[in-house]
Amino acid sequence: MGKSTKAFKKFASSGKLKDTIRNRRQHQQVKRKLDERKTHRAKQRGGPQDVSDVENHETKDDQDTEEDDEKDRKTIGQPGAGGRAGGVAKTVEELFGTGGLDAEGGEDSELEELDTEDEEEEEIGEEEEEEDVLDEEGMKKAMKDLAKKDPEFYKFLEENDEDLLKFGQSSKTKGKNREDSDEEMDSESDEVEDLDEDNEVGKKISVTLKMIRQWQEAMLKQHSIRSLRKTLLAFRSAAHMNEDDAVQGTGLNTKYSIDSAQVFNKLVITTLKYTPVVVAHHFPYKTLSQGKIKLQLPKKLNQPLNRLVLSHFSTLLHLIRSLPSTPSSVVANEDEGVNGLLLTAIRESTKLVPWILSARKHLRAYLKVLLDLWSSSGDDVRIAAFLSVRKLFVAGDDAVKDLCLRNIYRALLPPLRHTTPHTLPSLNLMKNTASELYQLAPSLSYQHAFGFIRMLAVHLRNVVRSSTTGHGGDNQQAFKTVYNWQYIHCIDFWSQVLGGSASLQNRKANAGLESPLKPLLYPLVQIALGVMRLLPSSRYFPLRFHILHALLRIITHTGTYIPLAPFILEILDSTEFRRSNSKKGTLKPLDFEYIIRASSSYLKTRVFQEGLGEELVFLLGEYHAAVSTQIAFPEMILPVIVTIKKHIKKGTAGSPKVVSSLKTLIEKLEATKTFIETKRRNVSFAPKDRVEMERFLEGHGAEVTPVGNWMRLQRKIREQKRREVEKALREEEDN
Repeated sequence: MGKSTKAFKKFASSGKLKDTIRNRRQHQQVKRKLDERKTHRAKQRGGPQDVSDVENHETKDDQDTEEDDEKDRKTIGQPGAGGRAGGVAKTVEELFGTGGLDAEGGEDSELEELDTEDEEEEEIGEEEEEEDVLDEEGMKKAMKDLAKKDPEFYKFLEENDEDLLKFGQSSKTKGKNREDSDEEMDSESDEVEDLDEDNEVGKKISVTLKMIRQWQEAMLKQHSIRSLRKTLLAFRSAAHMNEDDAVQGTGLNTKYSIDSAQVFNKLVITTLKYTPVVVAHHFPYKTLSQGKIKLQLPKKLNQPLNRLVLSHFSTLLHLIRSLPSTPSSVVANEDEGVNGLLLTAIRESTKLVPWILSARKHLRAYLKVLLDLWSSSGDDVRIAAFLSVRKLFVAGDDAVKDLCLRNIYRALLPPLRHTTPHTLPSLNLMKNTASELYQLAPSLSYQHAFGFIRMLAVHLRNVVRSSTTGHGGDNQQAFKTVYNWQYIHCIDFWSQVLGGSASLQNRKANAGLESPLKPLLYPLVQIALGVMRLLPSSRYFPLRFHILHALLRIITHTGTYIPLAPFILEILDSTEFRRSNSKKGTLKPLDFEYIIRASSSYLKTRVFQEGLGEELVFLLGEYHAAVSTQIAFPEMILPVIVTIKKHIKKGTAGSPKVVSSLKTLIEKLEATKTFIETKRRNVSFAPKDRVEMERFLEGHGAEVTPVGNWMRLQRKIREQKRREVEKALREEEDN
C-alpha cells in the first residue's frame, strides 16, 4: 500500500473526508434507484432488461421518451388514451390516481409513498427551484399577481409574514441575506444528509420556527416542491402527535418531531395556507362561470407531486377528524383555540378540491368527514363544513352531485330524532343548508326527492293499514313511526326544498319554465294532510301546527292552493274550547315550537285553551294573507267567517281573550273582502279566463291588503317573543 500524501492527510484532518464519503454513498444509492427504474421501465416497454443494456440504449430511450411526450401532449384529456405502460399518465383520472385508490393499503400505503420516493422528489424539486427562481422585478410582479388571484392568502401574508413581501433591499443587504440563506441551506442539507444515520439510531429532526421560515420563503419565492415536501412531512408528524404506535401508523416513519405548541400552530397554519399556492403554480386550474373547475395540465406531468397532494390530503383529513369541535358560536382566532384551528383546516381544505375531484376514494372520505362535522358540531363549524360540501357539489360532475345529495339527507336524519329548545336552532340551520343544496340542481334532485318522499308515504300507508286491524297495542306502536319529530322534520324539510325550487320567483327567473321538482308538490301535500287526519286528538294539536306551517310555506312560495281552513277550524270544534270545561291552573304556557304532543295535565285547562286559540288565530291569518290577492278571496272566506261567528254566538270559542282575537280576525277578513271586491269591479274578463285571473293584482304583495298588513305586524310581535324566549334559554344554559 502506498504512502499517504500530505494533501490527503490535510484533507482528512479537515473533517471533510467523512462528508465526502457520505455524499458519495448517497449518490450511489440514488444512481442505483435510477438504474432500477430504468430497468423496470425497459421491462414495461419490452426493451432490454439489464442495467448495462439500458445504459447502452440510453440514446434510443431518450428519443423514444421525446416521442412519447409528444404523444402524451396530444392524448391528454382523451378517454382511454395512454396508460401506465408508457410510464406517464395520459388522463386526469390516471394523473390523480383514480385507479390506484381502490387498491389495498389505503391511507397508510399512500403516506409511505412519501418516504420511498424522497430522492426522486428531491431531484425534481431542485430542478423546479432552478427554473422558478425570479429576480427582484419578477418577484414584485409575482406578488401583484398573487394579490389579484388569491387576495385572501395575500392578506394573510400581510398580517402574519409581512417581511416575506418586502423586496428592493440594497445589494449589500441582499448579498448578506444570500450568504446567510446559503449557510442555512447548507446546514439544512447537512441535516437531510444525516437522515439515514439518524433513522438508524432512532433520532428525528426537531422542527424550529427558523426551519419553517426557510420553507415559507422557498415556497413563496420559488414555489419549491422540495420545501413543500419537507413541510408536508413535518405536517404529517404534527397530525399524528400524541398517538399510540398502533394508531399513529406511518406517522412514526416521519423524520421530523414537534416539540412546542408554538411550532405546531405555525407549522399547521403554514401547511394549510401555502400548499394550495404551490400546487396551483405547478397544476393551475380555471374556475368556469357555473363553478366548474378545469385543470390546465402541464406539458410535463409531475406525478410525484400528484402523490404528494393526495398523501397530504389524507393527512389533512386525519387532522380534521382528530380536532375536537365545541358547540360555541364564538370563533376563536386562527392561531388560538382548537375551534379556530378546525375552522381554518376546513376552509383551507376546500382549496385542494380541484386536485382531488378525480380521486374518488379521497373525495368520499372528505365528504364523510364534512358531513359528520355538519351534523354534530357547533354552528360555526357546521356552516364551514356545508360551504365546503357546496363547493364540492358545484365543482363536481353528476356522480359527485349524486353522492352529495344522497349522503347529506342521510346525515340529516339522525339528529332530527332529538329536538329540544337547545338543538332546534341548529336543526333549522341544517334543514336550510341541505335544502339549498337540493335546489342547486333540481333535475338531479328529483330522483332523490321522489325516493325519500315515497318512503314517507310508505310509512304512512303502513300505519293506516295497521289501524284497521283492530289491535290496539300494535296501533299505538305504529303511530309512533309517524307521530315523531323525525317524520315531522322531514315533511318540513321537503316543503322547504319544493317551495324554494318551485317558487314564483324562480319561475320568473327561468322565463316561465316550471321546476322539475314541482310535480312532487301533490304527493307531499297528500302525505301531510293524511298525517293530520290520522289521529285527531287534542294532545297532538301541536303536531298539526307544525304540519300546517310547512304547508303554508308551500302556499306562500309557489302560489299553490291548498284548502287548509277546515283543518284549522277543526281545532275550534274540539272540546278544548268549551268554556265550561276550561280549568284554571298554575301551569306554564306551552311553547308549541318545541313540542309535538301536549301533556295530559294540560287538557281542558285555560292555559292550553288560550295557547291553542292564539296559534289558531295566527294560522288563520297567515293562510288568508297568503291568498288575499286572489280574485276569489270574498268567496273563500265566507265559510270561515260563518263558522267563527257561530262558535262565538254559542259560547264555544274559548275564553274572552280568544274571542277578542277571533273578532279582530273577522274584521280584517271582511275589510280585505271589501278591498278585493272594489278592485275586481273594474275587470273586463270572465271567470273562465284563467290567465287573466292569475294576473289579478300581479306584482302586489299581501301587504297591500288589510289582513296582509295586519299579519305583518303580528309576525314582528311573534318574532320579538321568540327572541326573548331564546335569550332566556341561552341564559339558563350558561347558568
